[in-house]
Amino acid sequence: MRYSAPLLACLAALCAGLVTPSAEAAPAYVVIAATAAPEEFAPGREIEAEDPVDLPAGARLTLIGKSGLVFNIEGARHGPVAPANTAANGSDSSSDWTLLKRLVGSTQARSTVLGAARAGAGDIPAPADPWHMTTDSSGPRCTPAGQFILWRRDASQTQDVSLRNAGARQTGLVWSAGEHMLPAGSAFSREDGRVAISVGKDMREFEVSVMPEAIAAQGPGAVLGWLVGRDCRRQALALIARLHTGGSPE
Repeated sequence: MRYSAPLLACLAALCAGLVTPSAEAAPAYVVIAATAAPEEFAPGREIEAEDPVDLPAGARLTLIGKSGLVFNIEGARHGPVAPANTAANGSDSSSDWTLLKRLVGSTQARSTVLGAARAGAGDIPAPADPWHMTTDSSGPRCTPAGQFILWRRDASQTQDVSLRNAGARQTGLVWSAGEHMLPAGSAFSREDGRVAISVGKDMREFEVSVMPEAIAAQGPGAVLGWLVGRDCRRQALALIARLHTGGSPE
């Protein structure tokens, strides 16, 4: 029996499609944080599920899979990286994946994550809570709906604070000396948009993204991907530091 060239091409494509998933059954993971681990497992390094991982006692890696699965592995150990629980808790986004690898692979990111995890290093260390938005600079900020929490590195002074966006204004807030955190009105976390903030004599402008509840429900991998995709890099690093020490995104 003879088959036409187009039919043969179609069958070849179908076979290729059937073979491809099994070849890609082992998903790749990327290291997003490392403590006392060999340099070969530096943040940004991709690892296949079947790759052997040798970690000395006291070492820890935090990894994320393309499915959104986030998990820690600790030394001493020798064995494949694949975790016991392979359930996905996020969605595969190649763009967020690329941005995340670029973020965690930088020297500044490593010091920031480890500094936050150890409560201490970096020029402007990330807040311990990923949802505390630093007022040390302007730029993108991310927050869950229903809360709007400001954070400052230098808490040596009492400062007057005011906020405004397209639909709300809040004045008369006092940021007392010794306080690094200041909750503001939830009116500023109802929708995405620009928020102007006055802290003492300094003016800041945030481009705020409000996290959808559906993202939070998917787990830390989805939350991390969303933060990176919204360019909330410092908050993403704070979340990585929290996950690295066994905490949760909340």
